[in-house]
Amino acid sequence: MNNTHPRAPTALQLFEPAGQVAYSIEAVAHLTQTPRFLIAVYCRHGLISPLAPPETEGWWFDDETIRTLRRIERLRADYGVNLHGLRMVAGLIEELEGLRAEARFLRGR
Repeated sequence: MNNTHPRAPTALQLFEPAGQVAYSIEAVAHLTQTPRFLIAVYCRHGLISPLAPPETEGWWFDDETIRTLRRIERLRADYGVNLHGLRMVAGLIEELEGLRAEARFLRGR
C-alpha cells in the first residue's frame, strides 16, 4: 500500500536546563536522541561546538548546544534539510539574534 500523506512534523520537546551544567556526548546523544557520530559530524561542520577541544578535554557540551542540536535534528528529520541547508539556517539564526540584540540596545538608548 502506498502512503501518500506527508510525514507530520514532530513536536519539539521543551528542554529545561539544570543551571551551569556540562553534558557528556553520551548525555547529549540521549537527551537529543541523536547518534554520537552525527553529533561529531555537526561539530566538524561548525553547527555546534564542544566546550573545549575534544582532543584534550573530551566531548562536553552546554545547554545551548542541546537546544541547537534539537533544532538541527528537527529541521533534518521533519523537513529533510541537508548539511548545506543546516549551515545556511544556522547562519541566518545567528544573524537574526545579532539584529535582535542590536535592536534591544538601540531601544534602550
